[in-house]
Amino acid sequence: MIMADNRVDRRKHERFPIKQASVAYKPAGLLAALNKKNLIEGNVLVNMGQGGAQLTCPKHMMPGEKLSLKIAIPAFISSLNLTGKVIWCQKLPGARTFRAGVEFVKADKKTWRNVETLRRDVYFRSQGQSKILGGKRRSAV
Repeated sequence: MIMADNRVDRRKHERFPIKQASVAYKPAGLLAALNKKNLIEGNVLVNMGQGGAQLTCPKHMMPGEKLSLKIAIPAFISSLNLTGKVIWCQKLPGARTFRAGVEFVKADKKTWRNVETLRRDVYFRSQGQSKILGGKRRSAV
């Protein structure tokens, strides 16, 4: 696949946006797992697929850096927990934030099933939690 700026897209899996999804992350590894204070929350999930995700982040990350990711998706009660590796990171023009591409490296079977559900079902990608779980809509007054 050729991208707009003539770079070749080397992704093996389709990417898709997910409405109102966010990402929290921290460095992966044994010592990082003991320190819960270094979790960076409130990052926007730009898109994701079975192979990885694109997200916003407040600081530059080095390619090859391993991350523990916690992806909150409105359609699911619990977050998706994955380990990923930073592939690229760029500063957004005119902004103080960065955008990064992360390749998924490790997750449990339930997480992979949930990612597959998101890939197959546009409804899960575009609806909020209350609608999917049978919550009541608030009526306009």
